[in-house]
Formats: sequence, C-alpha cells, structure tokens
Amino acid sequence: MARQALESTREEWNDLTRRLRDYMGALEESIILLETYPLREWTVDQAIERDRFLEDMHDTVVKLKEKRRGRALGLFKAFIKLKTDAGDIRRLNRDIEDRHSQFMTQEALGLFTAFRAQAVEQTASVIKRDMEATNANVEVTKAGVEITKINVETILTDGKVELNLVRLLIFQVDTAAILQLPTVGFVPSSVHRTCLKGTREAVLRTIWDWANDDMSNEPIFWLCDMAGSGKSTVAMSAVESWRKEGVLGGRFFFSIASNEGSTTDKFCSTIARDLVHYIPELAPHIAKVVKDHPSLMRSSLDEQFQKLITHSVSHRRGRIIIVIDALDECKSGTQRRELIEALSLAVRESENLKIFITSRPDPVIQAVLGPLSIKCKLEDRLHDANHRDNIDDIGVYVHLLLDGVLSEHKRQRLVEKANGLFIWASTACRMITSETNLTSPDSIYDRLVSMDQTGAIDDLYSLVFERTKPEHCAVMYKMLALLLAVYEPLTVNDLDDMLKHAGVDGSAKALVRNLGSVLTEDATTSVIQFRHPTLVEYLRRCSNTPAIDSRNRVYVDIANAHGQVVSWCLKRFRSRTEGLRFNICQIESSFYLNREIPDIDTKASRFISRRLRYASFHWLFHMAETNDNWRSTFTNELQHTIQHPHVFYWMEVLSFTGGVPRAIAGLRAVTRRVGLEESVQSRMDEIRRFLIAFSVPIQESAPHIYITALPFTPTKSKLRIEGMELYKNLLTVVQGLEEMYPGLPRTLRGHEGSVLAVAFSADGSRIVSGSSDKTIRLWDADTGQPSWGSPLQGHQSWVTAVACSPDNSRIISGSDDHTLRLWDANTDGSRIISGSSDKTIRIWDVNTFQALEGPLWGHKESVWAVAFSPDSRIVSGSLDKTIRVWSTDHYIHAKSSDQDDKESTYSSIIEEVPGTPLRILVPGFTNCSLLHDGWVQSSGKRLFWVPPENRHGLQQPHLLLTMPTTSAFRATKLDLSNFQCGPSWTSIRKDAH
Repeated sequence: MARQALESTREEWNDLTRRLRDYMGALEESIILLETYPLREWTVDQAIERDRFLEDMHDTVVKLKEKRRGRALGLFKAFIKLKTDAGDIRRLNRDIEDRHSQFMTQEALGLFTAFRAQAVEQTASVIKRDMEATNANVEVTKAGVEITKINVETILTDGKVELNLVRLLIFQVDTAAILQLPTVGFVPSSVHRTCLKGTREAVLRTIWDWANDDMSNEPIFWLCDMAGSGKSTVAMSAVESWRKEGVLGGRFFFSIASNEGSTTDKFCSTIARDLVHYIPELAPHIAKVVKDHPSLMRSSLDEQFQKLITHSVSHRRGRIIIVIDALDECKSGTQRRELIEALSLAVRESENLKIFITSRPDPVIQAVLGPLSIKCKLEDRLHDANHRDNIDDIGVYVHLLLDGVLSEHKRQRLVEKANGLFIWASTACRMITSETNLTSPDSIYDRLVSMDQTGAIDDLYSLVFERTKPEHCAVMYKMLALLLAVYEPLTVNDLDDMLKHAGVDGSAKALVRNLGSVLTEDATTSVIQFRHPTLVEYLRRCSNTPAIDSRNRVYVDIANAHGQVVSWCLKRFRSRTEGLRFNICQIESSFYLNREIPDIDTKASRFISRRLRYASFHWLFHMAETNDNWRSTFTNELQHTIQHPHVFYWMEVLSFTGGVPRAIAGLRAVTRRVGLEESVQSRMDEIRRFLIAFSVPIQESAPHIYITALPFTPTKSKLRIEGMELYKNLLTVVQGLEEMYPGLPRTLRGHEGSVLAVAFSADGSRIVSGSSDKTIRLWDADTGQPSWGSPLQGHQSWVTAVACSPDNSRIISGSDDHTLRLWDANTDGSRIISGSSDKTIRIWDVNTFQALEGPLWGHKESVWAVAFSPDSRIVSGSLDKTIRVWSTDHYIHAKSSDQDDKESTYSSIIEEVPGTPLRILVPGFTNCSLLHDGWVQSSGKRLFWVPPENRHGLQQPHLLLTMPTTSAFRATKLDLSNFQCGPSWTSIRKDAH
C-alpha cells in the first residue's frame, strides 16, 4: 500500500508540474502579446489618449513579466527540494490557481478589455473578412465580436488584425462573465476520500457499466442507502474516475453542516462553473448565457438549470456526467423536489447528459424519482451484510489501518461488529489509532466490542467524548456548540476568535487534535468539518437537557452558542479594520448596476472580509435562536447596528453579497421569535418594510440605497427622517409619498363569493382563504396584500377547506366538487394565462397586467381550463371536446428579453434600453426615460429608481389627483435641482470632502 501511495503522490506531483508549466506558458504568451502590441493601436479615442491609461497599463505588464520570471525560477528551485507530501501539493495547487485567477481577473486587464472592445467593434468588418478568408466562423454582434470557432493554427500577419489579441479579449470577457456566478465553498475532498483499491468493486462495476452504456434509457443513477454506508466515498471515486476519463461535468456535495451547502440556491451556478473547469470548450456558451441573462440567478431553479446546464451541454457531442452527493442533506423538501424535477426534465431533453445521485432513503426524493422509468436504482447495497463483499471491504479497511496495532483476531472481531456499517468501522479505527489516546488501543477495543448493536453509532460517539478528561469536557462542549450553531463551517482562526470573544479558554487546534476521529481540518483552507452528518445529528440530539439519571452525559447548549455568535457578529460590524462603512466597495459611479461593474466579485472579496460577510448574512438568524439570558447582553450593540448610518452600511454588504432576501427572512424570524423591546421591534419592522419596498434598487445597485430608497421612503418613517439629516444633494419627492407604510387593513378584499375557509401558514407569514367563488387566495399576514396577483383556480365548486403544509411549501384544499387539490405555495411566476368564452387563450404579464401579444386561436368553443406545463408550454381544454398544447417561446420572450438582450457590462458598451419618455429635467441630462422595471435612465446611465405606485404619476405631470394614496394614479413631482449622481454620488454625505 505504501508503494501505491508513493505512485499516487508521484502522479499528483507530475500533474502539478505540468499544470504550472501550462499556466506559466499561458501567462507568458499573454504578457508578450500585450507588451508587443503597438501603443498606437491601443489608443481607442482621444479621451483615453489624454488619460495615458494604456501607457500605465504597459508599465504594469512589464513589471508583471519581470516578477513572473523571478517567481518562476524560485518555484522551480523549490520543487527540487520539496517533499512529496499530499498536503504540500494541495497547497501549491491552490497557490497556482490563485495566481492564475488573479492575473486573469485583475483590474488592469479588465479595463484594457473594456477599452479594447470599442476598437474591436470599429474593426469588426475587417476581422470578419480576414477570418472568413482563413476558414474561421465569426459571429459579429453589436456589443463586439464573439468568435465561436477558430482555427487555432491561423495567425493573421497582415498588420490589420492580431488574432491572438482578439482571442485574449474574448477570453477575458468570458472569464469576467463566468466569475459572476456564485459557488459553494464546501470542498468534498476535505471530508470524503475515494474507495480503497480493491474495495466496493461490485458496486463500482455496476456504476461504470451504467455510465458507459450510451444506449441506455436510464440517464439517472440513484445510489440509495442508509447513513454511514459509504455513499460519499463511492461518489468521490466516481468523480475521480470520470474526471480522468474526461466526462465529468460537475459535482455538488450537499452538507447539512453548511448553510449554502444545504440548499439549492447556488447549485446551478456551481455546476456551471464546474462545466467550465472540466470542459473548457463550454465556457463561451455559459458566458453567453450569463451575459444575455444578467438576472438569471434570481430565476427559478428550473430556468437556471435549463439555461446554464441543459443548453450548454448540448454543444458537446460526448456524454457528460454530473455527480450529486447526499441529496437528502438539502434541508428543504421543496427544493429537493424541484431539483429532482429539473434533473428529470433535463435528461429527457439532453441526449448526452447523465446524472449520478446518492442519498439516504427520503420520501420526497422517492415520491418524484421513484416512479420514473428513466432511473437506475441501487438500494441498500452498501451496508447489507448479506453481500459478502461489504464485509470484505470493511475487512480490507480495518486490517490496513490496524495492522500492528491490534491482533488479527481482534481486527476481525471489529469487522464483524461493524456489520457492514462503514462509518462505524472508520470512526472506531480512527479512535484506536489516535495519537492523543488516553487509554490503550486494547482498552478501546474492549469497549467497542461490548457495545450493543442497537444505537451503535450513538454509542460510538458517546465513547469518543467519554475519552476526554472530565475537567476539559465543559470547554469542549462549548466549542462543539459553536461549530454546531454556525451556518457555515468555521476556520481554525475563526473559532479561536469566537472563543476569545466569548471568554472560553479553548484552542481550535487542540479540539481537532483530540477529536480527530470525528473532526477534520482541511489542509488548504483550515476549515473545520464534521466527518459525517450522523455526528451532527447526534450532537443536535445532545442539545436537549439530559435527565439527571441519563447515561448520556454529553450536553451541547446550542441556544447559548447562538447568543455568543450574535455578540461576535455585532462586534464584527464595529471593527475599525474590517467593519461596516460607507461605500465599502469604493464604487466610483452610481450610473451602473452592481453586475455591470468590472470585477465586482473581486472588489467584494477584497473589501468585505469573510467574517463580515458571515456576520451580515447570519446574525439575525442567530439572534432568533438565542434564549432570554442573552437578550439584555447585546442591547447596546444591537441599537448601534439598527440605527443610521450603520443600518445603511449593512445594506451595502447585503447588496454586494446577494443577502437582501435572507435579511428580510431574518428580520421576520427575529420579530416573531424573540421578545424585543417595543422600540427595537418597531425599528426592525421598519427596516424589513424598507428592504421589501426597495428590494430592487438595493439588490441591483448599492449607491441607490441612498440615492433612490431614502427619498421615496414614507415621509414619517424614522429611517427617512434620520437619513435625510445625514445625506444631502438627494432628489426631493415634492409630491406623491405616503406618510407611513400601509398597515394591515381590517378587511381583506378580493373574493367574489363567501369566504368558507381560512388558515395561517405554519410560520404565520401568510393567510390562505377559500371561497364559494371556487378560488383560493394567499395574503401577506403583515400587510394584508395579496401574495399573488391572481387567485388559485381549478376547483369546479365551492372551496370549503384549506390548510398549509408544515414547511409552508404547499397548500391543500378541499371542495364540494369532491376533490382535494395540492398547490405549490412558493410558485410566483411572471406570466398568467387565461382562457375565455371567446374561444381564445391569452398570456399576461403579472407585473403590468398587460397582454403580451395577440391571443392564441384554435379552439372552436369556450376555453374552460388552462395550465402551464413544467417546460413552459400551455395546455388548454375546451367545450369543443379537445385538449391543445401550445408553445410559448415566442410570447415568453417577446416582451421580456429587450433589457436582458441589450444590457451589457463595462466590459463592452452600455447601450440605452428603450423606455417611456419622461418630461422631467435632470440637470446635465436630456431625453430621460422610464424603463419597465422602474429605472429612470439617460443615454444608458441609470439615474434613479421609481416605486411602482409613483410611475404613472411621474409619466403624467398634469395628473390632478394630488392626495397621497395607495392608488397607482397618485401625482408624483420631483425636485432634482440639487441631485447628485454618477461619479459625484459620494458627495451626498454631509461630512464628505
């Protein structure tokens, strides 16, 4: 085995040196290319020539080249002396990746790309002619040039076009677009390993046969088995095998120990980034999707998967396999169901896509995936002691690890005791071989074999903690409570920082060293991970106060840990070096959306520390889980955070990190679960209403927290009153504002018949009602406003009963039509379809309530039933006794794609999107127009955003209705005489110089 390990390390070593040489060659080529390109050709226009920006760029590139030469020599010298250690190799891989990524995304190259795009557009016709002459296929677009196929041997040398420069330009644009996609930070290799050679051979052979069968009609493989059976180890083996074979498209390992790793929020974007990494030829297609649909990450999971994954893999002929491990650890049943449905649809539409899934038995997954014929299911195979190879596999593992530690007889006894359960065997072996044993291996062996078979894993974990000295137990439990309470895994330094803040005399390194059988520290990131989800589940059970006579003495006080984390988060906000502050990402102009700013992710990572990001995302949820003992301890820090200006600075972080929806949910959770002082409760309610009302400008552009949201806030709002005292030179809404946000009305109106049934959602956030008008309506419990633009229709008679599922994801209704119906409570589409007695079907925009185009004709009688299919087609039923299926592609995109198609980023050319002309005068601007999403623009620059209730009145300056009202027809008048925006936006602060 040692020889095998050595050969494996040598292979990794060779791979490392090859990758380094490849990167250095690519950097050398790019540096030489930029350095030798004639400066006169760099000059795009007179403005750039005056700024002499590109001369500075030239000097920067020369310095980079000299540094690279020096560093390269040092690295290769270091290689000779380097020990062949896997940890060192991983660290070097990370350093090389970081250096390469930094080079390709640094600001200088990004700006060069932006300016050079103008020159490329001007010479597009020349490029097209010259490249057509060399058999290259070129697509010329208004935003620049996209080369979809290039003969890599072709180099144009006639002085007119430098093909390599064009290739570099396009690569830079694609890279910038792809880097906008968020990814999950959890690295499965830090916890899971591949199968030992000679183990799991029968199971792996079944998987390989499935993967290699291109004629199979079962594109999904579902490995379903119990906890601790070794599913993730098999998944890692599959990943490594398919990666070497060149068919791996991506991998996603769900983890209940990680907030982002236990949801599907970043699933599609993570897989898309993997596709680029493993199959680089797909990069241009994924980049195009991101550029064409800049708001895609706010779309449904189904739409994200269809555009980012299904569409992209269709551009490759060979098979592509995606690996999804521990799907059951996705916390939301609704998300698990949506993901399975999206995967099922994708493999039907793709001829070359295959999906490998592992999970525990799960009723949600079974309900969707179980009945499908497109899957191959291997169930209860990895732990079944009736399969002799399972016992043999564990035997190989135990004998390998404990050879020389225990006698062969004792090793075999442990194999039998494991009874096919790999997690029991692996944890037991790590306990016996731990360097910090307080007892001899034989003593631990005696305890292990004396355990009862029932509750074997819990008993095993209890034994792990019993080995700790009694005087250290209290500290250990506090540290474990922190690891359990946090929503993202902590690094060693983060945990030490929290312990110091909480006054706990403990060491993260010592904790991992003493609990090495159940905890691990990633060598690259220093992140502390639980080795298996069964440990997380065990510790959560230990968070219940044990009975006095309980045999289980482990007690983890999670509520107390949440309080400690809240206090730590609030301290992070006030940090002088990495805390909240105005214009935290140093945005130079308010004209552009966050996503249009070059390298915004790099800026956010630079100016928003990982700790500050964590605090901003999660502090509210930690507060919701605290107990009464903690509420008075952080009163002053809490008051500081929710007062101006700090609350606005916090919103800036949310804007750049996509945290607005989570903050809204967190504020709701706090105000509903925690007994707060009335003033704090009122303040948090107002902050939540502010975030809801202005979620569009806050999420899309951080400067517009001040420029847009504050001026349009109700006149008696404390946030507005305090904020307007601090900020000047804002636009002034002279007429058209309410005094306060609308409250909960005494009467909810909407049904056209008697209300026969009502119910609250489980979290109290919604009200659902059923009526004799045969419809179901959803209402926001705090505002009384309808949650949907139209009621749920489908019953043919009175709706007499309604109820919500415990996870708030579904509604069930009963009717006098003798049916029960199940509804998805989270569906919130952008289109409505209607059928009519005039024999037509129409599609409506849910935001504008306008028909998208002419009706669909075909039925010969009244249309009585319509519905959307999962793939966005329409099905309709009519009195003419027919059912028809309609394609909606033309309608869906006809009215929604203008902005997405024409919006571009700094890295090309910002173009003006058509809108409704406005007769308002903004100093320094002409021809202002109102876009359909509420932004007021001029020449492609976004000046400010207008709430929906003010848009009509802004377009109609002669509107007579002047009383503030909730009507959409209120008059709106603005004073823009002192309005500051664009490069001067930061002068809105009264203390600005």
